[in-house]
Amino acid sequence: MLLFPVTSACGVKGVSLCLNAGRASFRVNRILQRKTLSVSANAQDRQLVSTDKAPGAVGPYSQAVKHAGTLYVSGQVPLVPGTKSLVGEGIEEQTEQALKNLGAILEAAGSSYSMVLKTTVLLLDIGDFAKVNEVYGRYFTSDPPARACFAVKSLPLGAKVEIEAIAAL
Repeated sequence: MLLFPVTSACGVKGVSLCLNAGRASFRVNRILQRKTLSVSANAQDRQLVSTDKAPGAVGPYSQAVKHAGTLYVSGQVPLVPGTKSLVGEGIEEQTEQALKNLGAILEAAGSSYSMVLKTTVLLLDIGDFAKVNEVYGRYFTSDPPARACFAVKSLPLGAKVEIEAIAAL
């Protein structure tokens, strides 16, 4: 193996080029200079989203936040907008309402179901998974987003489902 000291294109010293059996590979012996990238979000970079067509926050959070071309939608439970009442008791009805609430926030922010990149679904009972999928599939009909689904011990206000999303703008 032959070692040749070189300086990388970004000016980092201490990188060696190793030639071993005719193949080139890079190995970092020592980093003498470290480059870092800092990203900050200030008040001008983020915008809160709020609509009366979805339930207001039941705690110290926003319905959604826009930042750098992305929308972060807080978890939506099946509350009827303008009330503190859950819709129905069945998981299908509750999933439908949670997704309607999510859709109202997406629309208020200038996005849509087709722009959703990822969702997280929280269920009170994982046994409801298939029923939730049936309703969920009506809202994400083609090219569905990435998704995580978890069973949890309890949800706010006695809900059986909560759905949050990240969407493009």
